[in-house]
Amino acid sequence: MIKKAMLSALLVGACGSLSAQWLHYPTAGIPRNPDGSPNLAAPAPKTADGKPDFSGIWDAEKNRPCPPGGCPDQEVSQEFMNFGWGLKGGLPYQPWAAELVRARSEQNGKDDPGTQCLPIGFLRLHTDAFYRKIVQLPGLLLMLSERDTSYRQIFMDGRPLPVDPNPTWNGYSVGKWDGDALVVETNGFRDGQWLDP
Repeated sequence: MIKKAMLSALLVGACGSLSAQWLHYPTAGIPRNPDGSPNLAAPAPKTADGKPDFSGIWDAEKNRPCPPGGCPDQEVSQEFMNFGWGLKGGLPYQPWAAELVRARSEQNGKDDPGTQCLPIGFLRLHTDAFYRKIVQLPGLLLMLSERDTSYRQIFMDGRPLPVDPNPTWNGYSVGKWDGDALVVETNGFRDGQWLDP
């Protein structure tokens, strides 16, 4: 009986913490419109060394219309359903990959790792409907995702990529600035990741 009470208290406490993400608390330093929404046309915030500052909570663009009855689940972006949606002609898949995407689409993505409670991989995390938080520090860019409570580290301290790394879902990443553009190289991905659902 005590174990059941403790489990119930733990579940209630866990559910209560979900609403405590502070989504509606304005992040300091973000340029805003008169109505309080982020001003996406304003110049990007800068770090102390003058580089673009990616820090904050990020959400996927809401560019996929819901059906007439509303979205039955989470509102997702066009890129979540088709990573190459914004590219003329779509992604330039090799023939074998195009056939794989076609076959998976015909099966409604039934074997998608995400439907099996496995990580979806770092590329799809960028288009996922869950929030992401970026923490930008000197020498490190840290991306935290609510999906699978996962993270990605991009080391900006000049280290090289590892040689023959142990494969992981998000790989190993190093980055550097080319002017105001962040250039990231990654290796060490696990096999079996999907680009499109």
